[in-house]
Amino acid sequence: MMQDTDEAAVLRRDRTNSPVETGHSIVTLTTLATIVVVCAILYVAKDLFLPLALGMLIAFVLNPVVNALRRRGLRDMPAVILTVMFAGALVASFVLILAYQVSQIGMNLPQYQGNVLAKVDTLLEAGTDNKIVAHLQGMVENISKRLEADSVGPAVDGQAMKVEVVEHTGLGQWLNDVILPALAPVGIFGLVFVVVVFALLERAALRDRLVQLIGGTNILATSRLLAEAGTRVSTYLLAQLVVNVIYAVPIWLGLWLIGVPNALFFGVVTLVMRFVPYIGSAISATLPLLMAFAVSPDWSLVLWTAALFLVVEFTTSNIIEPWFYGQRTGVSPLAVIVSAMFWTWLWGPMGLIIATPLTVCLVVIGHHVPSLRLFPIMFGDQPLLADSSRLYDRLLVGRSFEFTETAAATTAKRYLAEYYDKTAIPALALADADHEAGLLSDYQSHRIANAAWTLTEELETVVDEELSLGADTAETAEGAQDTSLVANGILDGVGRKIAVMGTQTQLEDAAAQMVSQALRAEGAEVVTLPLRAALPRALGGFKPETLVIVTLGSTQASAVALQIRQIRRRLPGVKIGVAHWSTPDGEPANAPVPEGPRTGRPDYAAEGMEDLFAQAFGKLVPASGQGDGSAVASR
Repeated sequence: MMQDTDEAAVLRRDRTNSPVETGHSIVTLTTLATIVVVCAILYVAKDLFLPLALGMLIAFVLNPVVNALRRRGLRDMPAVILTVMFAGALVASFVLILAYQVSQIGMNLPQYQGNVLAKVDTLLEAGTDNKIVAHLQGMVENISKRLEADSVGPAVDGQAMKVEVVEHTGLGQWLNDVILPALAPVGIFGLVFVVVVFALLERAALRDRLVQLIGGTNILATSRLLAEAGTRVSTYLLAQLVVNVIYAVPIWLGLWLIGVPNALFFGVVTLVMRFVPYIGSAISATLPLLMAFAVSPDWSLVLWTAALFLVVEFTTSNIIEPWFYGQRTGVSPLAVIVSAMFWTWLWGPMGLIIATPLTVCLVVIGHHVPSLRLFPIMFGDQPLLADSSRLYDRLLVGRSFEFTETAAATTAKRYLAEYYDKTAIPALALADADHEAGLLSDYQSHRIANAAWTLTEELETVVDEELSLGADTAETAEGAQDTSLVANGILDGVGRKIAVMGTQTQLEDAAAQMVSQALRAEGAEVVTLPLRAALPRALGGFKPETLVIVTLGSTQASAVALQIRQIRRRLPGVKIGVAHWSTPDGEPANAPVPEGPRTGRPDYAAEGMEDLFAQAFGKLVPASGQGDGSAVASR
């Protein structure tokens, strides 16, 4: 019951906060203008904001290490210094290994020249009959001749004389062309280092400022926001690191086994480049392929290298990554691609690296800050509509096949009655409410009702499966002496005879078909009566003990009371119940228990499938103060 209450609250909140219900749009001109201004500032001042964002992200990653050292008794300053020095040592070690491996590759390149030229000649000879290859070959030859002509001077005595041009550059130009470009990465690294140190030292003060900026006096909500953002980003980065290690180690060992030089270097590059979304794997595979192309006299090493990367990539993408990314970041796959494109356009390659963590933070903040709710709506991975509302939307646009697809997928995991109760019938209630308000045409209403009838026909096999499952469970119940008694405890409807009918509309008639199936899946004998059925002739020889009237809320209470009086007159002694469903916003149906003369009131009123089961399958005893026209259920 608590879960149902929470779900109803979520559904009510979604419809209450939706632009259609409130009449207000989430994306206002002010919001769009603010976003445009912020993006312009981030683009213009990227030299400032990019190191700041990198530093804050690194500080965020190192914060758990500092806290662990603090718990071991270190003071704040030594803990921060040790953490930053350790991280700096790791970066320096990687850079040294990278520089050493690059120098080794440079020293060995001349001995691979013959292999490269042999393969190029093979490719050119194989493409002599290909016009495209022939044109490319001619273009390369023309360029080579032009460069050769430009590099030599006029002929002297029939021989070309080599001419060298020596330019004298000033100190200022040398500083601008050589020194400053070389110092730019060092300056950025130093700025990031300073931001990391001070962010770690001032982390408590920064948290206080964030609490005041975001939540004000609502400290609990802001604390949850920061904790959620920290958990999601940390989970993503840790999972990414583990996956990259699992990816890089087989690459390193595989390249070493097949004989590609500098295998350790390529493994380390693969580990680092995998942090770059989408293109990192391709870049990390390009370098070993070029090396294999250079060192091998034939094509076998290139093929083995390509096969190695394909196998590792396939295994990682389809097995390892889904397992390690079990705790989702809260960002949809499409949003990850869009955010990668946006941050790359805004801040270049470094923006691509930090795109996902930044987007995760925006989504988390949007969940807790109403003015930024735009971000979780656009980028979040949680469904924005309830299942019933989403199903109603698909039915409105004529995608009735999704009715059957969602039902088949859901009933494979849950009982048929639960799907009808939580998804299908509330979707019909939404359609019924819109039709009553004049927002839904008769044609659309009829089409949705036909889709529901088709669904009930296709789910007949589910009814048989649930009955068989209940019977098998009864037969195997430990210590069972009477199978029928055991089955009556598992299939609560065994031995019950029930008639079901809608009230007035086709949608209510379709809902009655669903209720009938749910009752039969519990073992009851059920007859579904059409609208305005002639009783008792429509029942034939079937004698129900109770008749359930299904209403979705559009029918007036007086009409329901009149229908009940007519049924009582034609079927004396039959208990009459009214089953009604609320729309997903939690609003109750119109007058589920009609008032008026005693003969116009039902014996019981049930809201939802679970309540209906309890009433229809339980013992009906007269309730005090309601006479012979009312009863309550007793299990």
